[in-house]
Amino acid sequence: MMGQSARCQRHRNLLFGLVAILLAGIILLVGCSDTSTSPPPSTQIPFAVPQRADLLAEIELAEILDDEDFAELYQAIAAQSPALPRTLDAALDNLEYGTGIDLRDLTHVIVFADAEELVESMESASGSSPPYWGALVEGELNENTIIHGIESRMGQELAISSYQNHTLYSLADSHNQGDALNTAFLAEEQMVIGTSLAVKDVIDVTVGLQEPISGTVYDLYCQLGDALTKLASYVPESLTSQIPAEIPLGPVNLSMLSFRDVGYTTLALTKSEAIITADVHLEFTNSDSAKTSGQLLWIAITASKYIVSDPDIGELLSKVHTSTSSTSVSLTASLTISEIERLASMILGKAD
Repeated sequence: MMGQSARCQRHRNLLFGLVAILLAGIILLVGCSDTSTSPPPSTQIPFAVPQRADLLAEIELAEILDDEDFAELYQAIAAQSPALPRTLDAALDNLEYGTGIDLRDLTHVIVFADAEELVESMESASGSSPPYWGALVEGELNENTIIHGIESRMGQELAISSYQNHTLYSLADSHNQGDALNTAFLAEEQMVIGTSLAVKDVIDVTVGLQEPISGTVYDLYCQLGDALTKLASYVPESLTSQIPAEIPLGPVNLSMLSFRDVGYTTLALTKSEAIITADVHLEFTNSDSAKTSGQLLWIAITASKYIVSDPDIGELLSKVHTSTSSTSVSLTASLTISEIERLASMILGKAD
């Protein structure tokens, strides 16, 4: 019972820490306009992200919440799921009531993590240690108001300590002190939230004791340009090793071994008018695996359009396009808001 209670507390802390990106998960597909050839100023914000991070995601919350299309999309999804508040404003009010943080005060969120630890934590039944993760949050941030709101909603005072002349606030786990959720205010409009080591690493970067993130993941991240939602990540071998050797497709079995050579992945979601485009790139360790995987994806998508009995699903699959270049495979899909609503309705309908 003690272990189960500890896991519940750990999951609650992680959920609270990721509250700034929950809305993106609910809406599912978000983004903005065209991709530029050089990173815009907003993509330079990860200067405070530590080198240890090999998963990097960015969400432009203010622009998402101000977009009427997404409010409409949320309402359509909520209509299929009775557990969700009926409107986007009601959902935001519920989150504020439960956490003390109003997402409408936030403008920009950058999430970072150790991908290997994140995968291990999701798969571990024991939950012996929390994964390394953090989030840099920007917006109208009043330190006293936020801390008071968190303490009021959580029903406990936050532990206070000091690190590199920054005040650390910790929401302790009574079963595992190492699993405490920490936050610190870096500047008037910027705070960091996450596990203790991640928050301290961010502070070390800001005061010059550590170098900021660089390397393949950051390079891939910058190449994604000015999207409202984007992600670049290392793909751990512990994850790719779970890809089955082959899967059945009709009368034949398709080898999936080439997909075990995926080393990195990126995602960018963009929006133009009422059209939302999702771009997924798989970066392989060699060109042969990329070529083979690209061909398999094309075969699977093409065949599925004719195999599935639901014409709506077949129509949506026809909008997914693949391409291969050197060691990279890309999948692109452009859907209207109404098509996404139909897709959500089909998924939620089957889940029920």
